[in-house]
Amino acid sequence: MDKNNSDALLSLLKDPDHTTFRAIADSLILDVPTLENLWRQADDEIALSRLDWLIQRARFNKLEKALTEWQRNGALDIIEGAWLLATSRCPDLSFSEVDNTIASLAKDVWLELHDDMTPCETVDAINRVLFVKHGLRADTRNMPLPDNMFINDVLHTKKGWRSGLAMIYLGVAQKLGLPVFGLQLPFGMLLSWANNDALGKNVVFYIDPFNDGKILDEAGILNYIKKHNIPYEPEFFFPSSNAVAIEMLMLELLLLYHTTGLDSHANDMGSLIQKFQECQDKE
Repeated sequence: MDKNNSDALLSLLKDPDHTTFRAIADSLILDVPTLENLWRQADDEIALSRLDWLIQRARFNKLEKALTEWQRNGALDIIEGAWLLATSRCPDLSFSEVDNTIASLAKDVWLELHDDMTPCETVDAINRVLFVKHGLRADTRNMPLPDNMFINDVLHTKKGWRSGLAMIYLGVAQKLGLPVFGLQLPFGMLLSWANNDALGKNVVFYIDPFNDGKILDEAGILNYIKKHNIPYEPEFFFPSSNAVAIEMLMLELLLLYHTTGLDSHANDMGSLIQKFQECQDKE
């Protein structure tokens, strides 16, 4: 944007008439660097406040497009999906920073694996590395909060809620090519080990990352459903795709934002979920 255009836009942003601002805001298609440059030039509180809002909108639109593109491309990497969601809170978060940390955890697990290991023994090796060697743990002292859902926060604090820990567990397993998948359970994600068809019904056992990777059978899933007063659905027992796992995480974040009174974040997450589901319906 040249100086004349930026000066004109800054002048409009200073206009106290909110109707005028809304009219130009709805017509603006600006990238984040341009808006941040304008923010540095602004010397008026109204303009600064409105630019803050525009920057947030631009970042959200960028996230929305990136997440739907990830989904259209097959949602192949769960870490990329979890990272994209984390950028809603940390816009400058580097993918390589998150991915390299998960890769390092996966390498530590790989060093513990042997060709003749059973699935249960393999899960035991993952659990030793994640929960003993690296000290990941369930955050049982606090009510669920957004901070212990986002993958970067859980990696940093080494504590998280169900879905936050599940994202790390899934990421490590998938980097190792292991048949571990999420379950379509509300109010906290559990995992499954499924042989052969990745999204078939051939589940060997279930895994609870919130309980140090404890192995569960169908009775354990039924107990979880009853404990949380969740109406029974057959699909709860079947492995789900990465896209569904990310959708479950978004739905849980939506609930937490409402519970903690973060209404603007809840509205954004609700819009993100709607676009995500619309994209899924078109597949």
